[in-house]
Parts: sequence; structure tokens; C-alpha cells
Amino acid sequence: MNKISINNFSKVEIEILNKLNKYGKGYIVGGAIRDILLGLKPKDVDFTTNLPYETLKDLFNKYNPKETGKSFGVLRIRVNNIDYEIAKFREDNYEEKDGIKIIPEEKKVSFVDDIKNDLARRDFTINAMAYNETEGIVDLYNGQKDIENKVINFVGNAEERIIEDPLRVLRAFRFMSRLNFSLSENTIEGIKKQKDLLKNIPEERITMEFSKLLLGENIKNALNLMKDTGVLELIIPEFKATYDFDQYNPHHNLDLFNHIISVVSKVPADLELKYSALLHDIAKPVVQTFDEKGIAHYKTHEIVGADMARDILTRLKLPVKLINTVEDIIKKHMILYRDVTDKKFNKLLSEMGYDNLWRLIEHCNADNGSKNNEVVSTENDLHERLKRAVEKQMEITVNDLAINGKDLIELGFTGTEIGQIKKELLDKYLAEEIQNKKEEMLNYVKEKYKK
Repeated sequence: MNKISINNFSKVEIEILNKLNKYGKGYIVGGAIRDILLGLKPKDVDFTTNLPYETLKDLFNKYNPKETGKSFGVLRIRVNNIDYEIAKFREDNYEEKDGIKIIPEEKKVSFVDDIKNDLARRDFTINAMAYNETEGIVDLYNGQKDIENKVINFVGNAEERIIEDPLRVLRAFRFMSRLNFSLSENTIEGIKKQKDLLKNIPEERITMEFSKLLLGENIKNALNLMKDTGVLELIIPEFKATYDFDQYNPHHNLDLFNHIISVVSKVPADLELKYSALLHDIAKPVVQTFDEKGIAHYKTHEIVGADMARDILTRLKLPVKLINTVEDIIKKHMILYRDVTDKKFNKLLSEMGYDNLWRLIEHCNADNGSKNNEVVSTENDLHERLKRAVEKQMEITVNDLAINGKDLIELGFTGTEIGQIKKELLDKYLAEEIQNKKEEMLNYVKEKYKK
């Protein structure tokens, strides 16, 4: 574990901290401390203080402070295009129900003068540490020890922390995945008991955390534990059918769920790839059939799966562009398992574009690496073919076609139609479906558009 000192922070951050401590008490708090101890560069540096809100506004007046949460005592300033939050020490006001402290529906906080109260309201021990130059690290909940042991613990009572904000269930898995940590038994038990509260969280917040955890290196173990705790099926109910689903096929030695999470763990940290890997075989339980030898087959699973993936990702309110990309990759993910001619490969490049064909190759290599035998071209071979196909595309543009805009005008085309047709002809040529000869191209256009 790394050490921490004032030299870990920028000149601006030191100035803010010094100003807080000149007029009161101030600390750098939360994720920045965790990241420095882990040897990571902090994404955000947040401050906490006992100074009154109005005093903070006066002290940082030259930075045009924004009130991002006056009722919660949070001020935001922007210095050198970097945002900093300065929050007043606060604690949550609780009610008690069935022996568990809960925050009332109208969430209220009280401002306090002691950092101890403020740290007590944090989510995880690794996020409940504060620092200033005089006191060093304030660590009341063994956050440093948990960092050393690579374990996620809630601050205090796990169930109470989840009840305060059920999204903390997914945050626990996100830290597990991104930091390569494990969850403690207390954390797991708290999640099991209070996981259903996730149903009350808006889809957008769920999806934001879920997308972040998908990009972590420890995603395979995180998804496995999400299954075991019943959390995964709360987010994507369709996954329940994949648990312990025997694929009854010599190409697969893993059950369906373990095959899926293996593929997810093997693809690069690209969100479109992670979601396509996660959902590429989601339709197998729906389309499974058996032959006379008892071997299972999954014809059309890529087509049905693409439709299911679109429904799932739309429900999760992901961006339309991402949904379209994932749907296309899933729909085409069986293509590279067959011998693909250069003509077909060039056509795929024209249809999908470089980025998405690269994703398809990465997906298929990861998928193939999670099976019993090698049934697809090697990674280097596929990427070499992609490189050659791109080089071929670069050799010719629409301006190099045998017909030009004048030829199309003479056929009666106008405006944007001309550009669209020239692009179509270029794609046809690159896919080796037509030769770059004027008469052949004119005949194609006349036949297709009845000109």
C-alpha cells in the first residue's frame, strides 16, 4: 500500500486545504485518499470542513462558487477547469424501524463540528478516510487495513448503509470489479437481505453503476457473486434462465452462464463489447433443440438474441447508438465461425465500419477462447485481414469510380441522391459485388432505381 503526503496533491488543492484550516478545520476526503493509497491517480478531490456555508462562499468568492446543495452544505468551485466540491461536516438524521436505523423519506442532514460524524455516514470503509497535513490520515473504520486485504466492508451496519442508498449494492460490486477486491461476509449478507430495495432505484442510476462495473478487470468474479446473491437477475431477469444451463454440446464444457461471464472477462474494456459479450447467448434457453444423438443446437439464437438484447438495453435506458452496435454484433457474432471469403469480409467492413468490425473480431476471439476447441480463425489472422481490407478501402474513394455525378444527373438523380448512390456503388465495389466499370455501374443503377 502506498503512503500519502501533502505532495500527492496539486498546488490548487493544497491552497484550498490550507485556507480551510486557516479559518477552521478542513480535510481531503473519500475516494482521493483511497486512490492514492492504491497508487492510482484520483479522478476527483473533494473537501470537507466545519466552516459555515456562508463563510465558504466568502472565502472562495473569486472562484464564483456554485450552490450545488445548500441544504446539504455542498459548494462547488471551478479552478483551472477542474471542479472541486467542498462540503460541510454533516450527519444523517435517522428513524428506527425493526431495530435498524433508516433515513426518513424526506432525507435530512444535520451540520456537525466533528469529522468523526461525517465519516460515519460514508458508504464503505475504503471511502471513509480523511487527510490533512497536520493530522495525517483520519481512519476510524480500518479503511487502510481493508485496502491492504483488498476487501469491501460497509461502514458500520451493512443493512443500514444499503437502506440509506440501495445503489450501494451495485457500488460494492463496482469496487470489487474495478479494484479487484472481494466482498466481506458482512457485506454479502447485507446485500442478500436488502437487495430488493434496488427495485426502487431509477433505471438510469442502475445502468450507470452496472456499466462501470462491467469495465473492471475482476468482472468475472463480480458477475458470479451477483448471481449468487440474486442481484444480477434483479437488473436483467432474463439471466436467470442461463444459471446452471447445460449446453449439451461438445463445443462447450461450461454451463451457459459461466461461458457468458468467461467471454465478458476476455473482451477488451469497451462498453459496447462488454454488453455484446454479456448478452450474445441470452437466447439459447429459448431456442434450444436436440438432435437424435442428444446434442443440443441453437439455430437462430443470434437473431433472437439480438432482439432480446435490444429490449433489455432499451429497458436499461442505454444510448441508442450503443444499443444499435450491440444488436449488430450479436446478430453477426456467428459469421466469423465459418470460412469468410475476402469478398464477404470486405462487405462486412463496408456494412459495419472499422470500429464495429474490430469489435466483432474481438468478440469472436473471446467467445472462441471460452469453448473446447478452436473453430474460428486466429486473432492475428482476423486482425490481419481487417488491416488488408482497410488498406483496400483506402486505395479508392467515390471520386475514383468509373461514373461521376454528371452521369447520375443525366439519369435524373439530384442532390443528396447522387452522393448516396456513389457511396452505395463504392461499397458494392469493395465487397466485390460489382466491377469499377462505367457500363456495369450504370446498368446496376438503372436496374435498381428503374431509371
